[in-house]
Amino acid sequence: MIYVLADPHDGVTTEIVVRGFERAFTTGQVQRLDSSRDLPSRRAIVVAIAPNVDAVERLARLAAQDSKIILQGKLATAAAKIAGLEMIDVPPVLSEAGRCEPAPPHHVTESRAKLVYCDIELGRASPLRSRNFLRFDFQAEWNNLGYGRIGGSDDRWSIGQLASGSAEPVANVHIGDHPIGAAVTVRDLSGGSIMWFARPTGCVDGADWAVVETFISAYRGEHLPCRPVLRGIPHGYRAAVTMRLDCDEAIASARPLFELYRSRGRPISLAVKTEQTEGVADRSLMQDVVAAGGSILSHSVAHRPNWGGSGSAAEREARESKAWLERNVEGLVVRHAVSPFHQNPAYVPEALARAGYDAFIGGSIASDPEYLMARGGIPPFAPSGIVSHSQSCMMHGDCMLETGDPLRVYKQAFRLARDGGEFFGYLDHPFSERYSYGWRDEASRLEAHARFLDFLERDEDNPAPLLFTNEATCLDFATMRAATQIRYRDGASNYELTSAPDVSVRGLALSIGYRGHIIAAGHE
Repeated sequence: MIYVLADPHDGVTTEIVVRGFERAFTTGQVQRLDSSRDLPSRRAIVVAIAPNVDAVERLARLAAQDSKIILQGKLATAAAKIAGLEMIDVPPVLSEAGRCEPAPPHHVTESRAKLVYCDIELGRASPLRSRNFLRFDFQAEWNNLGYGRIGGSDDRWSIGQLASGSAEPVANVHIGDHPIGAAVTVRDLSGGSIMWFARPTGCVDGADWAVVETFISAYRGEHLPCRPVLRGIPHGYRAAVTMRLDCDEAIASARPLFELYRSRGRPISLAVKTEQTEGVADRSLMQDVVAAGGSILSHSVAHRPNWGGSGSAAEREARESKAWLERNVEGLVVRHAVSPFHQNPAYVPEALARAGYDAFIGGSIASDPEYLMARGGIPPFAPSGIVSHSQSCMMHGDCMLETGDPLRVYKQAFRLARDGGEFFGYLDHPFSERYSYGWRDEASRLEAHARFLDFLERDEDNPAPLLFTNEATCLDFATMRAATQIRYRDGASNYELTSAPDVSVRGLALSIGYRGHIIAAGHE
């Protein structure tokens, strides 16, 4: 088991952290504990959020008994001592250095404060080598590299404490080029290892989550316990990609882009706002997208902020948009949604489940940070049976960079997902008379998408195939992962994997990461 020792004063952070570990290691390997009295005596893996004095004493004993400990959040003196740390107060300048202005067209804005991963084994596990506290690629809404905001205060998403000491830094906080202290560390003892994340929620919302997965699944595997991780893409592929158009208006104007992708044998998906003027050409495009292997998702009825502002409004928007789409696209059954503005208050998952949905796409640096997730699966505060996948890479003309390679951010975003073993999802919007999303014209937009497809399809260093699929398959795979359990058998030092018999995606096998190897599920 991976035991998550709850913070008795912060149930929300505990829920976010537990769900993050479940999405990676499955519910079969993760157990929440409300008291340290229930901890095992040796060879354990324990995650502790702001541990109290009693818990620290037990964790110290475990650290000498062939165990791995992850501490998250601000540490009192006793906890800092076992982690090999001397705590440093965060300088007041960090809060200001962690901010940035909205991004103007064709430029990126980034905070001066950043988390920089070190060139050691665990630091190199992060595909994201440098993580700015705040970054925008479009206005104050989108970070196309897909990670969340880090603050410099005392909330669950902030770094409220830095450290020095005998522990080895895994990541340091820099202001500009100047390091001011460690925010992720590891201390290796003869009988165990202790990792510390200054941020109470750790790195649950970025590609650097790979550091946690590596620590648990592979680090010091010759001496310490390891647990298998369920990777985010199917086995046998070098990467997995899905692309969609959010049709807020003018559905049929997406026809040229659809034809480009169809000519390359690449399916796309349409997320449709149903409260808009539509005609034969719109319905024809939706039907053609499905026939070409694409999928249709709900994008609500009216595209209101926060799904309308309440659980009842969200359920109504979901039900009515689903009914409209199923009336207008022959044979369609709508099971998936894209949240308007990627906004997901805590009432959304349950409202969508009541309306008959299986999954939704969200995740944005601008809102609801608990729904920006490194791994797809069951999100916080959600009923069982509904999953989410974060896809916050928006390919717009406004985001084509003015200098250098205009597509370099998108290439970096793909590499982060590829190297982290997660689906890469990106999006665009159809043109309308009102708005062209920063594209000069359709020809320039088609050229950019074609060049990006060329990049995705070319990887001379990896002969494995690229999986390019529609959003429905991506979300169905996330559903299959969420219905899977890995159960580790301590006595035998091996594990078994079970999946719900009615949850499968034809032709796609689950993939396990364990002791530094990637293994097809069922071929241990």
